[in-house]
Amino acid sequence: MPALAPRSPSSPTVYGPVSRLAHWGGALLTIALLALGLIAEELLPDGALRKKLWAWHVGLGMLALLPLLLRAQWSALALLARGRRPAPLSPPGPLRWLEHGVHAGLLVVMLVMAFSGPLMYWSEGEPVHVLGWFSVPSPIEANAALHYYSGRLHDLGSKLLLALLALHVAGALRHGRTSLRRMAGPRPQPSTR
Repeated sequence: MPALAPRSPSSPTVYGPVSRLAHWGGALLTIALLALGLIAEELLPDGALRKKLWAWHVGLGMLALLPLLLRAQWSALALLARGRRPAPLSPPGPLRWLEHGVHAGLLVVMLVMAFSGPLMYWSEGEPVHVLGWFSVPSPIEANAALHYYSGRLHDLGSKLLLALLALHVAGALRHGRTSLRRMAGPRPQPSTR
């Protein structure tokens, strides 16, 4: 009797539930963090509302760190195991390399943002307050140069993240419904009753 192969979390045409949850949850969180950060930084004058938006941006950013690390690990495992993700929609060539580069770039930039954000506070010797629930004390001493460069990196990361998100959305639109179906999940089967 042949051994049964382990069930793949993804099929040839649809991503598995963990991948879909990570994708859509990460997308919502990333868009919320970008919106909060950009509105607070670019549109609002100093004041209570700006301070509140920054507090939400920082708190959500800290809470996003663990799911982001799990997402990175899940993506790395999917690269190592065949059949863990649906086949690419683009034929082999430069376009497929661009798509892989955008996906990898998104993950790397999100990781850089998740670490450079807290580093801005910690490099001032300040704790990071998470929505009034708890604080994460600084593991390092104050360092003005590190504060400056982590701030610059975070700012550059936000702009790069916007560009990569635009490319990702353009790629999804290029593939049309096929792309959305892969990340929406299997279609319900019609009832036979």
